[in-house]
Amino acid sequence: MKLVLASQGFTTDEIANKVAELVGKELKDINIGIINESYVAKSEHSSKRWLIKELSDIEKHIGGVIDFVNLRAYDENEIERRLSAADVIYIVGGKQLVLGELFKNTGTDKVLKKLAESKVIMGTSAGSIVLGKLIESRYYWKERYGINIDEIKNNELELVDFNIIPHYMREDHLKWDEEFYKKVAEENSFPLYAITDTQAIIYNEGKIEFVGGEPVIY
Repeated sequence: MKLVLASQGFTTDEIANKVAELVGKELKDINIGIINESYVAKSEHSSKRWLIKELSDIEKHIGGVIDFVNLRAYDENEIERRLSAADVIYIVGGKQLVLGELFKNTGTDKVLKKLAESKVIMGTSAGSIVLGKLIESRYYWKERYGINIDEIKNNELELVDFNIIPHYMREDHLKWDEEFYKKVAEENSFPLYAITDTQAIIYNEGKIEFVGGEPVIY
């Protein structure tokens, strides 16, 4: 299984080249299937400029077919057929809990677990988080989202036994600092890798690698 857990996608050539290495093709020959569903849960007051930038970075680096696989438009068989045509399955971020629930309701969770054996799966932000384990800390969910963890349905795919903290110490995330995540870690039983928008975690057949420098590990 080959996964790329990123914060903001192809923000550097280093990340793009690592994806090409995992696929075993040059970037110009790579086909990519994009799942871009959870941004719709963001409010109308939340600018989507980040999404335009992220998609433009894909177009900049990927030379093959770029397809959008709309989970709300296709049935499970069509979702699998379209994703199977891609070398890289790319899951855009947005709302983590919305994405996991959508995967379960459309059967995409089963499709992704099946295709994870033969495809490179790359997630960004919430699209990466949903590939890992649900953070167990009550403090985390209460302080960041005002949610009681007992009310959350765990729809994470749990393809790996860790998770990431995206956009670490970015200007709009500064209040979730080292002290915050130290408290989160006290209630969590698995590692959390805090990565910036130019970093990524690579899971390659059981081995973990860092791209863009070593993350902060909680």
